[in-house]
Amino acid sequence: MTAGTLRQLAVCVDDFGLHDGVNQAVFELLALRRISAVSCLVDGPSWASGVPALCEAVGPADAPVADVGLHLNFTETLDVAAQSACPSLPLGTLIKACYLRRLDVAALAREIERQWDRFEAHWGRAPDFIDGHQHAHQLPQIRDALLQVLRRRYPPGQAGVKPWVRQCRSPGWRAVLAGISVSDTVKAAIIGTLGATVLGRAVSRLGLRRSERLLGVYPFDADATAYLHRWQAWLSLVRPQGDLLMCHPAVPMAKAPPWPDVIAASRCMEHAVLTGQAFGEVLQTAGVRVARLGEVGWP
Repeated sequence: MTAGTLRQLAVCVDDFGLHDGVNQAVFELLALRRISAVSCLVDGPSWASGVPALCEAVGPADAPVADVGLHLNFTETLDVAAQSACPSLPLGTLIKACYLRRLDVAALAREIERQWDRFEAHWGRAPDFIDGHQHAHQLPQIRDALLQVLRRRYPPGQAGVKPWVRQCRSPGWRAVLAGISVSDTVKAAIIGTLGATVLGRAVSRLGLRRSERLLGVYPFDADATAYLHRWQAWLSLVRPQGDLLMCHPAVPMAKAPPWPDVIAASRCMEHAVLTGQAFGEVLQTAGVRVARLGEVGWP
């Protein structure tokens, strides 16, 4: 199969900066060219210290091997002082507050600006894309604030490079036909119903790009065999115009981070699978090439 006939998949590691285990997994997977995007938690304790190595691993700005984006956080307390003006909330509490319109959109916009500025202060340029930790960026009120920030930073008609925005729409019941379990499919659909289509349409009206849908949702069960099987199913779903898949790998850490990482076992399992020989063979058999986000044919 020639490069021209391969379907393209943007593979994004979420949570860079959360701890050194995530960072090291990113560096290894970039070297193997098995990921093409890195989403960053700028309040994470390993964000600033990890930037120099990330810069080296990604390569020059005019020819990077991956895109680097901002993983907006409203659900993890990572830097108490920095987040004091807009404290994080547990996901369930945040969803309820957003849907009941109990939050201050202006304060949310200031918090997005703060995280964006912190990203640029360390990375040296604007993010290539925007998404959200636990998909919070698509929730009502938070998405309103995000759209305000995007409109200010990238007015309609302004020339130049602009970021794309993650749309968390699910592949629907096609996933079941591809071999994904009903429970995984329902989880992906629930995530999508929390605001994916509304955000996607609004982003398009601003003249910005958005991913069409999101693959990679599963229950973090730390089962390597099942995870590789899921990858085979996800790869079969990749469309000719390309797709986006998220993952959360990390290398095992000698010392645990100072807060409970509830998916730590699954992170290590993902790293083992994604760096393994079998995964490379699965990619080749599926006829899928890991591609940068700009190479994927989204509107």
